[in-house]
Amino acid sequence: MFAIAPFAIGETLPEAAQRRLLAIRAVLILGEAAGVLLLVSLLGARLPLTPLMLVIALHLALNGAAWLRLRESGEGRGVGAVEATLQLAVDALCIGALVFLTGGYANPFISLLLVPLILAAVTLPTGHGWAMAAWVGILYTLLMRFYRPLEMQVSAEAAVDLHLTGMWLNFLLTAVLVAAFAGRLAASLRRRDAELAAAREQRLRDEQLFALGLQAATAAHELATPMGSLRLTLDDLRQDYAGDDELERPLALMSGQLARMEAVLDQLGRAARARPTTSRSALDAAVWLRRLVEHWGLMWPNVRIEMDLAEGLPAISDDTTLAAVLTSLLNNAAQASPGHVTLAAEARGGYLEVSVSDRGGGLAAGKPEGWGVGLDLARAALARMGGELLLEETGGGLLGRVVVPLAGLR
Repeated sequence: MFAIAPFAIGETLPEAAQRRLLAIRAVLILGEAAGVLLLVSLLGARLPLTPLMLVIALHLALNGAAWLRLRESGEGRGVGAVEATLQLAVDALCIGALVFLTGGYANPFISLLLVPLILAAVTLPTGHGWAMAAWVGILYTLLMRFYRPLEMQVSAEAAVDLHLTGMWLNFLLTAVLVAAFAGRLAASLRRRDAELAAAREQRLRDEQLFALGLQAATAAHELATPMGSLRLTLDDLRQDYAGDDELERPLALMSGQLARMEAVLDQLGRAARARPTTSRSALDAAVWLRRLVEHWGLMWPNVRIEMDLAEGLPAISDDTTLAAVLTSLLNNAAQASPGHVTLAAEARGGYLEVSVSDRGGGLAAGKPEGWGVGLDLARAALARMGGELLLEETGGGLLGRVVVPLAGLR
């Protein structure tokens, strides 16, 4: 059976859900035609075939018109709650007309009036569901008073048996409908609730990351002026005390640290000014990683790093997000064990895997300030690319593995 998620007042029934609803109505029309054929061919019932065929043809034409309207409305369009209610009300009216011509409320298949009601209850707002309940109740009440008796060429005892058999078939049909439809609907609702919960959690993370990014951009802007003044002062001091063995070394150290901070601010500025482009030049992943490490090494000249790059790495684009994530992992590894940092890369199963390992104290050791924030930022950035960041204790340090789909790097 088909599952259709309910929608609220003011919203429209999604196109996919409307297609499922039209498919259910088509199956219902086929069932109506099969029922009439059964009564005539096997049970010898005297039926007004012309009116019955006209009702079935009208029901089929209305459903076909709904299909055409859906196609002409355009991709992604749907119908409103009122229009969906009217369509289901017409379905109930057609079923009522067929029952009127085949024995009225004595026809055991009068319970098919519950089908439009079930569809309305699970797809429409509460008020429309109650309106549909009132409508089918009115139809059932009228069919108790007004109907055309069903004439069958069987004895009274056989007629009772046929009626009971019809009730049994109708019960089975209703049971299958409710079990299959309600089960699929419950699974659909559970899946939608899980998706909504994940979306809410993602929105909260995005809001936090946006606030962090705004603070970082503000800090970079505010630091630019004092760092420029500090650079001028340091340059003047190095000129004034050139040749002074006691001051030359600490001044050189200060100048190097200042250069590192300037490089970080420059990287932030370039990332903020960057704009997405439709085409990006591809570069061999091994070459790209070597350039990244070379650039990173300018800020960490005293750190020893080993590279283990697999052969045949594919070409990737110069992705600033991946570069920022790997730089963050390299920075933390360098602070944990300056004497030994390893970067390895391989392509496997449509993914690029890059790992950064150190020989520090692992997660149990005191991590540098900002490690938690940087970790959250890295994971959020990779999630947007369809990748992930995995951290593993190696017994002699920490291994950070970045896994990203190659399709997003081309």
